[in-house]
Amino acid sequence: MADPKPCDHCGGDPVRHEVEYISHTLDLLLQPMVERWLRAMSTIVPRSSGRRSVIIYEWLARRGWGQMLDEPDDKTQLLHQMLWQEANTRGIRMREFRPFGMHKGSFIAKLPSGRVLDFESLPLPDNARTVWWIDTKSTLRKKLAKMGVPVAAGGAAATRAGARKIFDRIPHPVITKPVIGSASRHTTMHIMNEQELDRAFDIARQLAPMVIIEQELLGAVYRPTLVAGKLIATLRRDQPHVVGDGVHTVEQLVAQTNTHPKRQGPYFHHIRIDAAATQELAYQSLTPQSIPEKNRHVTLHQKINWGVGGTTTDVTDDVHPDNVALFEKVAHILRAPVVGIDFIIDDISRSWQEQANCGVIECNSMPFFDNHHLPFEGTPRNVAKHIWDLVDR
Repeated sequence: MADPKPCDHCGGDPVRHEVEYISHTLDLLLQPMVERWLRAMSTIVPRSSGRRSVIIYEWLARRGWGQMLDEPDDKTQLLHQMLWQEANTRGIRMREFRPFGMHKGSFIAKLPSGRVLDFESLPLPDNARTVWWIDTKSTLRKKLAKMGVPVAAGGAAATRAGARKIFDRIPHPVITKPVIGSASRHTTMHIMNEQELDRAFDIARQLAPMVIIEQELLGAVYRPTLVAGKLIATLRRDQPHVVGDGVHTVEQLVAQTNTHPKRQGPYFHHIRIDAAATQELAYQSLTPQSIPEKNRHVTLHQKINWGVGGTTTDVTDDVHPDNVALFEKVAHILRAPVVGIDFIIDDISRSWQEQANCGVIECNSMPFFDNHHLPFEGTPRNVAKHIWDLVDR
């Protein structure tokens, strides 16, 4: 299958829109049914043996229908590289099966005890059964709100008319995003009128049949990652930005920022002054030739991905105890052995109960925990170790 076409709305990691749309539609329709079926089957059918999976994978590989890898290669996702590195330090033999050369996250692991696991993307306990709605933003926000967890005001709509009704009853500006999805793809911020809403709705609908319309919260996006219900690491995820000095233009500040050694690859990218940057600057009443006053924080893209120049800072030691308790409450509600929470708040070192317009915006059952291993600033956190602890005891 051909690589997806470049897409400004996808950011630095584009996907095939039609494939995502079909996949997300099927998820919305089938997930509740599949979850009930899996729960019923788990009570009468034992989990398949990892050894049996090894036999099947090797049989398929011998016939040219797949490939068994004994070590990562340049196509291995970064989070799986981190899992592989930690596995090697623990004497765990980890292997990947790729059907017809496609990366599907299918792995085999032989533990020092002799036990063999087969898993998809993350090694999890046999009895792990996360709630089905963890990755479905519309259901997630309703469930969490009922249980006292702060979320943004808003809702989900399948039509422009429905989106406008939600838009009219919540504070502005608002943000739109696909009801299922990740990496901030096809997300639009700073929406102030119906014309902007209609355009943003159409952008989000390219990836999913329903669109979230919600109040734009105040503050930075934080990513706490929890394993076995406990907070392991927290990152602040920053949009591409520069800080004014009262002397240099935005364009000059970007050029200076791009000289940072970590922006020379392979993970963090240069900030670009393109159409998206110009639009974001205009929202702040700036242009590339403006000279921002000293200490002014100037953002250059709505997204926070590494591919568009975003950065991350480890703030694990700064999280207020009330916020730790809130994140662990969310993990308990979701029954998630591993979960990444996207949380917006102005100051992570102060209690969420003291700050207005903060809340959970989404959760991820398969979080990109590699970000914690490779922060742009701050202390690296070995989340892979804690994930392997779930099964290697």
